[in-house]
Amino acid sequence: MIVCKQCGHHNEDSDTFCGSCGKFLEWSGERVVVAEPEPEPVAPEPEPEPAHLGLIDRMKQAVGLEETAAEPAAPSDGAPVATAAPTSVSAAPMPPPPAAVTAPPPLVMRSSPMTSAVPAPPPAASRPTAPAPEPVLAGVAAGPPAAVQPDEPMSRRPSSIAPTIARPRATPRTMEAPTRRHPGDLICGQCGEGNDPTRHFCRRCGNSLDEAIAVRLPWYRRLVNRLFGVRTRQAGWRPQRVGPPNVLGMVWRILRLAIVAIIVVALLAFLLVPSFHSAVVDRVSRTFTSVRVALRPNYAPVHATAVTATSAIAAHPPTFAIDGFSNTYWAARASDRTPVLVIRFGGPVDIAAIGFRSGASGTAPADAFTSQPRPRTVHLVFSNGYTSDLSLTDQDATQPTQFTKLADGKANQVTFVEVHVQSIYAPAGASVSSVAITEVEFQTKN
Repeated sequence: MIVCKQCGHHNEDSDTFCGSCGKFLEWSGERVVVAEPEPEPVAPEPEPEPAHLGLIDRMKQAVGLEETAAEPAAPSDGAPVATAAPTSVSAAPMPPPPAAVTAPPPLVMRSSPMTSAVPAPPPAASRPTAPAPEPVLAGVAAGPPAAVQPDEPMSRRPSSIAPTIARPRATPRTMEAPTRRHPGDLICGQCGEGNDPTRHFCRRCGNSLDEAIAVRLPWYRRLVNRLFGVRTRQAGWRPQRVGPPNVLGMVWRILRLAIVAIIVVALLAFLLVPSFHSAVVDRVSRTFTSVRVALRPNYAPVHATAVTATSAIAAHPPTFAIDGFSNTYWAARASDRTPVLVIRFGGPVDIAAIGFRSGASGTAPADAFTSQPRPRTVHLVFSNGYTSDLSLTDQDATQPTQFTKLADGKANQVTFVEVHVQSIYAPAGASVSSVAITEVEFQTKN
């Protein structure tokens, strides 16, 4: 773990930048290491007993004098060397230094054997007294630095330039490919690395994550997770269920698994079993056709094969009512006050609409539209028992046929239709028939 010194955020060991403030962890981070156990203390060695000093040695220590003697080295030519007698110098009292200047510790001159005799220094009373150094204010230069003595320690040498600390240069890091892409991670727009949703800066390049895009699972993974109840849990998640188990949730999960298993088995049977494939295709086709016909049907004509009537004039038989021509018509006798026309089909058909072209049509003066009666209301009786009453419009045969839609599914699988004329539009003069019908047409849904 790396702790940022700037904001105190805890980062992983592989992070390069802080996830909270974006600082470079090589400079502002501190790696936390598990503390090792402290070593056992070692027993101190016994101090050696101080050497026993005589009376003369104790007096020398009291006055601050020491006497050392060493045998001189013999010269190479064998000449005798004069040995200097040991001398002692008494320390003269010196005035105390000012408080602002820190004085070095007093120096004690020691006698040492030399190749020639060293004259003793004059007594303290005869030496001139050196003036005390002037105080120096902090932060103010007192003048040019004094000459550096060769034997003066490095720590006491004056310097006018503050020492600089050379920082080691950071080793350039090579950008590698993104290493993580977990669901819910924020994808950095600069390097493509995945980051935790709680981070504000990329863990790899330090770029801001304000406009980062979260990782999203593909559609099939989301579908599987929804069907089987798989959820992405955060680190440290624990179930917080209190009380008895959720039986309804378990039942619903088992039901979903059963539905998925049935769909898979049906799909395999549709692909591998030919008979099942054909049955499914036929059933789907019929269902689709029935739905299309109910919502947006297409009407196709239905042609009759035979026709009979209760009465008819010799020149206008009932077959003219279904011949498909608009210049011929069926006319009942004038004595037949309730004429009936029976129309038959070649087999069971579904009748969805029926249309009439009323009146006489032709070239003779007696075939004028207004010279013959026209049906006004008719009563229809189908072979399956369905009945319907229609009111017709008084228009000639030159106009397009007006179809009247029947109730859905009521006139299905019929083999004949009876047309009972109940009332008519009476002509202006005397008529030769009781009713005249040019054409009767039928339609079915397709």
